[in-house]
Amino acid sequence: MARRSSTRSFARFASLGLLALGLAVAVRGEHGAEACGCCFPSIEEMTTFDPGVLDGSPDGLQYDPFIAGFGDGCTGDCTTAAMLEDWHRYLGNSVTAADWKKLLLDATASDLVAIDTRLGGKPVVEPPDFAQSSLWADPSAYPKLRAAIAIVALARRVEPFLTFVGAYQEDGTQAAVSPPPLKLVADARAVLAAAPDPFLAQRAAFQLQRVLFYQRDFAGVIALFDKTPALVTPSLDLRWRAHYYLAGALSHTGKLARANLELARVHANYPPLAGLAAKDFRPREEIDWRESLKLARDRREQTELWRLVGVRSDPYAAILEIDKLDPKSDLLGLLVVRELNRAESIVARSESSPNAAAVAGQKLELARLEKLVLGIASTPGADRVWLMKLVAGHLAAKRGDLTTARPLLLAAVAARPNDARVASQAKASLALALILDWKISPQHEDELARAMNGLSPDYGRLGTVRSAVRGTLAKAYAAAGKYVDAEFLMPGSVDELDESTGRPVHPKAKPKWSDVAFIKDMIARDGKQATEFDRFVLQANFTRPQLEQDLALRLLLDGDFTGAARTFETTPATSEQLHTDPFVIHTIDCHDCDHDKFTNAPWTHVMFAEKLVELQRIANGRGEPAAAAAFQLGNALYNITHYGNARVVTENSHQSTRDTRAAEHWYKRAFELSTDRELRAKAAFMAAKCELGMIYLRELDDGSPAASEPMAKTWFPIVKTFANTRYYQEALGECGYFRDWVAAHK
Repeated sequence: MARRSSTRSFARFASLGLLALGLAVAVRGEHGAEACGCCFPSIEEMTTFDPGVLDGSPDGLQYDPFIAGFGDGCTGDCTTAAMLEDWHRYLGNSVTAADWKKLLLDATASDLVAIDTRLGGKPVVEPPDFAQSSLWADPSAYPKLRAAIAIVALARRVEPFLTFVGAYQEDGTQAAVSPPPLKLVADARAVLAAAPDPFLAQRAAFQLQRVLFYQRDFAGVIALFDKTPALVTPSLDLRWRAHYYLAGALSHTGKLARANLELARVHANYPPLAGLAAKDFRPREEIDWRESLKLARDRREQTELWRLVGVRSDPYAAILEIDKLDPKSDLLGLLVVRELNRAESIVARSESSPNAAAVAGQKLELARLEKLVLGIASTPGADRVWLMKLVAGHLAAKRGDLTTARPLLLAAVAARPNDARVASQAKASLALALILDWKISPQHEDELARAMNGLSPDYGRLGTVRSAVRGTLAKAYAAAGKYVDAEFLMPGSVDELDESTGRPVHPKAKPKWSDVAFIKDMIARDGKQATEFDRFVLQANFTRPQLEQDLALRLLLDGDFTGAARTFETTPATSEQLHTDPFVIHTIDCHDCDHDKFTNAPWTHVMFAEKLVELQRIANGRGEPAAAAAFQLGNALYNITHYGNARVVTENSHQSTRDTRAAEHWYKRAFELSTDRELRAKAAFMAAKCELGMIYLRELDDGSPAASEPMAKTWFPIVKTFANTRYYQEALGECGYFRDWVAAHK
């Protein structure tokens, strides 16, 4: 037997401060719609239970703290579609749908008069747009069409008055709005009285209701609804729109109890108006709320009232009250899922992280919800017991209680054997439970992988669950020294960056991606997909061409140009056009200038590596040719760092770098090999730029900028010894750093 309902929960509902909102205000969740969502993750990222398991529930009723709305809204095309569908059912084949749509939406008042005159048998020139219309096809349908046109003409006259708010004028004020004239009321009553059938009578009555409403004759609107059965049949669309106007009139006359009941009826029974009805729902005092519950015709309407309370503000209180009224109600499921998603998002919505108070509060709310849904699931005849078990299993999984979670999740799936969403949620919940007490073993790996690999692409929390599972496992495998698996599970795990600064968390540790052996292990791991866990680990984070390119570039940066070229030539390593000339160098770097100037240059990754091999062979010799080749190598290796014009070479890999030591090595060799003072001056200056680059890199890693402008202490004094060269004067003219140093060291 259903337990006796009370109004005690109203106190909490009222305390939220949501009850006296105006018609234009919309909130969602206990705290309303939070501003912008710019600083918070989306609801999909904050929760791991997919409301999509509620297949068939009205759109727009899922919990989302960042969206103001409480269900579907129907405007524009939606409204037009419902109207056209009504007319099509009524008119049948007497006129084509396209021709009636044109008449309904586009015909002018004079067009309607001319068409009615022609249908009445009097000679008239048809409006040009209707000369070939199917309106004229069946003379036996003319009387029906004339009666329909009378309704259309009435609606056309009513439309200009359907607002209380005037348009803004150039001076910023709003124009005054005239109410519908009294004659229009009389004409609408006359059309209603003459309506030959229920369909046209309902539409005429609806136009009369709207005229009265915008005349602010709210008592007349209420009286019309109560005394005119024609308003509620046969069109469902007009029926619930009439209820919505009635609710507005009741609200304007202070009859809030009945107004809120009407809004709950609209919200529960007509999704296209659900959002509007919920926004206007606002019991202000407990006495109003008690009266709304008394006015309800049956328990169903009482539960609909409470369901709207749950959607507007307090799902938990609403669940308790509906459970008392009707523990078998099909309205409980939506509120349970809303409350679960709300509670799941508490910590993520807190402004500071981690927030101990939010964590503790979330734990309590999830625990009370778990107890509640288990109670509902144990009620004989309860609606969707499988859903309650799925929710309870998910909650047990979130606290790591696999013993409790597993049978509940299995029971939910067994009750819905062909439901892919339920199956995916059960697998996701199981995976979340497994990672909370993760142990690296073949058995655990296989069970987890089967669960995760079995998630449907349509599962609504796929990204969030996958990220949580893979992120947790990555930390576990990195801690166990299984760095390759950790990196495949969550890219960035092994060379972790501080999110706030972008600097390495462990700046003194050698990055794994700068280790050729690590990259080769990544490539080898990519080829192993024998087990479920292998397939889970290797899901789409890296491709073989990307990994081979990383290897080639690492070899190149390590000075093994031959190995780099061979890797590009013999593997599927990615090689793309660079759209720059990586051997062009400037006193002052200009990345964008060179990309514009050399956008059609033929250089690719593989061509670049091959050229380095050739230059290295020459640079390892003696004399001016070796010096020139060494200088070119310095240019190339400088340009592929962050400072040069060819950073594109490494920017889509893990080898992007600011390390200029390799370039400095070759500039130094050019300086030492050459006897040409111009080349030596230029090589020394470029080496100074490399020296500056390393100063910047050390500052970046340390996170402590220098107190003054950095200077190249080793190479600037050397450059100064070439003061009698043309290049020295160019550098002095172009480079402010160098000028400052020279001025300070006269």
